Amino acid sequence: MSWLPVEEYVRTLPSATMYAALYFTDRNGDPLALRSAQKAEAWQLPGGNVDHGDATPFAAAVRECREETGIAFTGSPSLLLTHFLGPGSGWPCAKVGFVFDGGVLGAEELDRIVLDPAEHSGWLVQPLPEWEKTMSPRLFTRLTALAEARGTGRAALLTEPGAVM
Repeated sequence: MSWLPVEEYVRTLPSATMYAALYFTDRNGDPLALRSAQKAEAWQLPGGNVDHGDATPFAAAVRECREETGIAFTGSPSLLLTHFLGPGSGWPCAKVGFVFDGGVLGAEELDRIVLDPAEHSGWLVQPLPEWEKTMSPRLFTRLTALAEARGTGRAALLTEPGAVM
């Protein structure tokens, strides 16, 4: 058996994109989410796609959080969730997500959030049972996995083969 040159071998592998985000709660442990400006029913964590030039997924999460909320996160990377979404309707390749613990925000820090209106129309902090009523079941599953990971101190793996983005 002969080995393929690296460049040729890489072309045979499935492609994927990456996203990275930060998970914040308030002092009561209630999660923060941002309302999408494009889809008002969609709630998102501060974060986004890993771009060329981002040194790591954590660097992308910190950059995206600052761009979307004005929060300049200075903590260390603490991974809470690795998220795999298979290719699905409207997205031609797999997507891998890394969600890091952003810690706890006090009322004064929450009050200083400045949203990018092109991306988000609002933010909300509320208990998990309220999020279950507010967001889609798929997104609520992610939020629940994050809360559990933070509570147990063990990072979670969430997989959604063939998920719709």
